[in-house]
Amino acid sequence: MINKKFYDKKVVFIGSGNMAEAIISGFIKNDIVKSSNIVCNDISEERLNILAHKYAVSIQQDKSQALENAEIVFLSTKPQQFNNILKEHASELKKAKIIVSVAAGITTAFIEKFLPDNIIVRAMPNTPALVGKGAIAVCGGKNADKENIQDIADIFSVIGRVECVEEKIMNAITAVSGSGPAYVFYLSEMMRNAAEQFDIPADVAKHLVYQTIYGAGKMLIESGLDDTVLRKHVTSPGGTTEKAIEDFEKNNFKQIVLSAVEKAKTRAEEL
Repeated sequence: MINKKFYDKKVVFIGSGNMAEAIISGFIKNDIVKSSNIVCNDISEERLNILAHKYAVSIQQDKSQALENAEIVFLSTKPQQFNNILKEHASELKKAKIIVSVAAGITTAFIEKFLPDNIIVRAMPNTPALVGKGAIAVCGGKNADKENIQDIADIFSVIGRVECVEEKIMNAITAVSGSGPAYVFYLSEMMRNAAEQFDIPADVAKHLVYQTIYGAGKMLIESGLDDTVLRKHVTSPGGTTEKAIEDFEKNNFKQIVLSAVEKAKTRAEEL
């Protein structure tokens, strides 16, 4: 059942990029929040005009005016901008019931230094949220109770699968699922390049690789089997797949992935 607790609330987005748009789109399609109650703020006037035309939301370039009477605020700017926004607009933000942070590496404790009495909820969606298939992790700050966290989890559920987690693992989640789509896209690039090197026409390579990744993902979700079992099902003894897997192992693919995810996690901690 869709949570409509915030339908008549004023919801403000400080930063209105792709992720904010994914959230807004999900809210409007599922009647989570009335479009006229959504206010988008961004440094780009062009971006705001696009959103106003596409979703019939209100737009406001001035942050103070955007935040006036806000009840739910989504901080969806780049992490590097948080410090200035929280310093300059703490007085307006303090009046909001819930602050939802959608930024890598920004802890609830950091936000609470500026807003000690607000309910802070931290979310980490990923870009498949743009097509309603996101993976989203949610956790709460010191003033957020289970109901607050669940309310935010419920409204995020319209753009993907939501997991409520402890904040101590959020940077690791950022490295795994937050950045994860890029890893899959990178693998797709490499598979297409390999296909073209073996004289498979570019358009054929593209369609076969994309469908392979889509189909494999669908099997992971719907088969009821985990990834290890599914991999073994495809890997016949002495067959072509086995040779490829052996080469992955010979070149320490596991360590390459682990190292990459660890570096992403470290970067999230630095932010």
